[in-house]
Amino acid sequence: MTDYSNFNASLRIDRTTIAEYLEQTSNPMYARAEISSLALSDYNQTIPRPKYDKDILEIIEMSRVLNNLAPIKISIPSLKLDEINGDRFYNDDGTLSFIREEESDIVRDYYPSESPLEGGIEIDTVYEIDKNTGKVLLKVEPNKRQGSRLKTNITFLNNKINDKYILVQLNEDNYVNNITEFSGNGKYFKTLFRDQYDYRPVRYMEGRDDANGNFEMIDCIFDKTGNIARIKRYANNREVNISYTDDTKNITVKNRNQ
Repeated sequence: MTDYSNFNASLRIDRTTIAEYLEQTSNPMYARAEISSLALSDYNQTIPRPKYDKDILEIIEMSRVLNNLAPIKISIPSLKLDEINGDRFYNDDGTLSFIREEESDIVRDYYPSESPLEGGIEIDTVYEIDKNTGKVLLKVEPNKRQGSRLKTNITFLNNKINDKYILVQLNEDNYVNNITEFSGNGKYFKTLFRDQYDYRPVRYMEGRDDANGNFEMIDCIFDKTGNIARIKRYANNREVNISYTDDTKNITVKNRNQ
C-alpha cells in the first residue's frame, strides 16, 4: 500500500558530525543535564554560535529518523462502501459487520461507521493484516474532527516491539502532515511536522517521562533554510529557551513556581 522506494529526503547535517558527537557523548541525556545544571535561578547567556552544537545535533538526528519513516504522500484504501470490492459479512440483525479484501499476502478488513462522516466517508476503521501471521500491520481511520484539514490517521504497528508504534496524519490530498513515534507504552513520543507546500520539516516535538516520573518536553522550530531557529525545553518547573542567529546562541532559563 505504501511505496518507500522513492523517498530519500534528509535534513542538512553531516553524518560524520553526528558520529563524532555520539562518540563524545555516550549519554543521550547529557545535553539536557548540562543545560539544567546551569540554572539554579533564572539565567541568561549569549555566546558565539558553536560550530558543533550538542542541542542541535541531537534534534537533527531525531528529526532525520522521523522524516525518513514516511514518504511525502501515502495512498490509502477507499473509505466509501460502494468503492470496496470484497466479501461482505453481516450481523444477526442484517446490518453490515465488515468487508474483507484479500491480496496475495495481506487481508484488509473494513468496518463501517454508524453514520456517514464528513465528505461522505462511510468507513470507520480499516485493518491491514498479514495473511500468514494474522498480525495487524496497520490501521487506517478517518479524522472525525469536523473542519480539520487533517483527514486520515494511519497507525503502523511494530510487531517486534510491543510498546512502539508510528502514527501518520494525512491532509485531504493524502500528503503526510506529521509523523509521531510512540514508545514506552505512551510515555515517550517524538513528532515531526512538515510544510505542506515544500514538505520540509518545520517543527519537532518530543516528550518523555524522566527517571523520577516527571514529564519533560522539547519543542523545536526550523527556519526556511532547514536550520534550527528555536528550541524550548520544559522540565521540572523549568523552561529553557534557546534561539539562534547566524553567529550567536542565546540561552534563557526560567524557573516556575511549584
